Amino acid sequence: MTNLVFIILLSLFQGLAAIPWLLALEVLDFSTKSSRGRSIGLLGQILGGCVVILAPVLWIGGGETVARFYGTILQIQVVMGVGLLAPMALAPLWPKGASIAYATQREATRQPLFWLIVSGGFLVLVVSLVLPYFTYGEDYKMMYELGFDIVLFATMVFAALLASISVNEDIEGRTALTIISKPLSRRDFLLGKLAGIELSGFLLLFVLGTIFQLFLLFRQGIERMDPVPDPAWVASAIDRFNLGGSAESLLKGLAGWLALTAEVLPSLVLCLCQVSIITAISVALATRFPMMVTLPVIATIFFLAHLAPVLVSTVGGSGDAAGTGVVQMLKFTVGAFHAVLPDLELFRVNIAILGDTQLTVSGYWLHVGWSVVYAVIYASVPLLMGLVLFEGRDLG
Repeated sequence: MTNLVFIILLSLFQGLAAIPWLLALEVLDFSTKSSRGRSIGLLGQILGGCVVILAPVLWIGGGETVARFYGTILQIQVVMGVGLLAPMALAPLWPKGASIAYATQREATRQPLFWLIVSGGFLVLVVSLVLPYFTYGEDYKMMYELGFDIVLFATMVFAALLASISVNEDIEGRTALTIISKPLSRRDFLLGKLAGIELSGFLLLFVLGTIFQLFLLFRQGIERMDPVPDPAWVASAIDRFNLGGSAESLLKGLAGWLALTAEVLPSLVLCLCQVSIITAISVALATRFPMMVTLPVIATIFFLAHLAPVLVSTVGGSGDAAGTGVVQMLKFTVGAFHAVLPDLELFRVNIAILGDTQLTVSGYWLHVGWSVVYAVIYASVPLLMGLVLFEGRDLG
C-alpha cells in the first residue's frame, strides 16, 4: 500500500509542477470568478490525467531509467515555471520594465528561431553522446566539457540574434518610438528588453542543460562507470516508509538524479554568467548597429576574450626572449586586450575541475559566487554604454 501511495504522490507532483508555467502561459487563470471555475476543472483533469497515465508507467516500469526520464521532465517543468513566471514576479517592483520583459520573452519563445536552436542543440548533444573520443578511459570527462560548450554556444548564438532582432528592429521599425511615446522611459525600455532576452536565454540554457544531464547518465552506463553510492537519507526513507519494488528503485534513481543536478547546477550558472555578459554587449551594440554589424563584433569579442588570458600566460613565460622589443609589444597588446575584454575563461567548465584535483563543493560554489559578481559588474559596463547611446539616438 505504501508503494502505491508513493507512486501516486510522484504522479501528482509532476502535475503540480506544471501549474507555474500553465499560469504564466495563461492556460490557468484564477483572476476572475468565471475563469476560476474553468481553471479548477482543468487543473483537476491535469492532476487526474497524471495519475492515470504516469502511475501505471511508474508502477510497471519503475527503475533507474524511468526515474531519469521522470526527473528530466520534472526539471524542465521547474525551469519553465521559474523562467516564465519571473516577469510576473518583477511586476510589483518594476511594472513598466516587467511588461517589456514579458512581451520580449513571449515573442522570443514563440519564434521558430528558439525551437530551431533547441532542436539543433539537442541533435548535437545526441552526437556527443555516441561520439567516440579515443581518450583511453577519459571519454566521460571529454563529453562533460564538450556538452557544456555546446549548451553555452547555442544559448549565446540565440541571445545575440535575439538582441539584434528585438532591439534593433524595434528601433528601426519605429516600434520603440510608439512604446516610448507612452509613459515609458528609454531606460525602462532597454532594461526590459535585456531582462526578456536574459530570461529567454535562461530557458534555453537550462532546458538544454537538463537534456545534457540525462545524456551524462546514459554515458555513465555506456562507460560502465562505478555506480554512485546512495545517500544515507535514501536508506533511511526506504526503512521508514517500508518501500520496495518499483518504489524503492524509483527513489534510488531520483536520488542519483538529484546528486547529478547538484553537480551540474554550478556549471550551468557559470555558463549563464558568460551568456549574460555577451547579451549585455549585444543589446548595447543593437541600439546603434544592425545585425550584420553586431554579430561579427560579438564573435570577435567572444574569441578574443577567451584567447587573451591564454596569450597572457604564454607571453609571460616566454623566457629569454622576454626582453626583446617584439615580445614587449606583444605583451602590451595582449595585456590591453585582457584589461578591456571580459575574462570569459573564468567561466569555463574546465577539465582540471573534473580531473584528479580534489575540489570541495563549497570551494566550487565560492568560485561560482565570485564569478557571478564579476559577471554582474562587467555586464553593467556595456549596459551603461548602451543606455547612453540609446538616450542620444533620434527615434523619429
